Amino acid sequence: MVRFHMPFVAHVKARMEAAWRTVRRLVALLLTLAAAGGAARAVPATTNQVAKITDTNIWKVVKADAMDTANCLPRDRMLMEESTIKWKHAQTEHFVIHYEMELFALKVAHMAEFFYSYIAQDLQGAEDHVRGRSHLFIFRTEARWKKFLESQPNHQAWTFSFVQGPSMYLQQAENRTKSADVLAHEMTHLVINRFIRHRLPLGLNEGIAEYYGEFAFAAFRGTTRSPHAVFKALRDPLDLRTFLAADKYPDNEQAVHRFYQTAKYFVGFLMTKKPREKFPAFLAAVSGEAKPEEVLVEHYGFADFKALEKEFGKFCR
Repeated sequence: MVRFHMPFVAHVKARMEAAWRTVRRLVALLLTLAAAGGAARAVPATTNQVAKITDTNIWKVVKADAMDTANCLPRDRMLMEESTIKWKHAQTEHFVIHYEMELFALKVAHMAEFFYSYIAQDLQGAEDHVRGRSHLFIFRTEARWKKFLESQPNHQAWTFSFVQGPSMYLQQAENRTKSADVLAHEMTHLVINRFIRHRLPLGLNEGIAEYYGEFAFAAFRGTTRSPHAVFKALRDPLDLRTFLAADKYPDNEQAVHRFYQTAKYFVGFLMTKKPREKFPAFLAAVSGEAKPEEVLVEHYGFADFKALEKEFGKFCR
């Protein structure tokens, strides 16, 4: 039997009491932060059902001849007629899900409607100009995805998933983390396409997908992300004027990563350092024919483009 001297016992007791005080303070702080976060952003009640991911009330399984095909692209109609894939179909309020495995498709359905409500709330009443449902095709195996991709012009072999207009084509990966990250990014594109009539500049389009892929996805999982934790120092952002003028992706992996990081930080800068209520009108204006740098200076009240560059550079440091 081990014996302890009384001074040691008193020391341990004091340490335990101090530890419990620390735990109580942390719990109180977390509760305060949660309450503050709830006040800052109220997640729509109709979509705050992350724990009930297997709830099938979100969709209705339909036959091919009964689904909403108002927004089907020619590619979509050809896919649905593909005899080697036994598609099943289900409809949510804003989406048609084409799938083979129900459990993963249900997760996609829940995520799609959550992102729709989250982004719609951020856009503060922006009109959904799409009449009918968007379509999501889920390819169960890598082999089927590659076969599909080979039939598509202008898509690289490394493409994992993509969105075109009202449709998403998604590979169901065995790597769940990669699959979730890609889905969050592409889901943003699909939802944004419902609210923005014209094409956004490439950098802003990708930056929005990166931003919501971070923050909307965290909310979907029932967590929060602090902008201070997400937007740490960015050592080598692209020149801002070059970034805003880009109309194609860089040609190597390192440059692509730099482009996407700059995009994410720039949208983060607008969303966290500028009045959020200005963002929807900015998107509407910048999706037209005007030059992005001119719209930014005028819309956000910068003295000139150099002032914008200086402030964004400070944000990245």
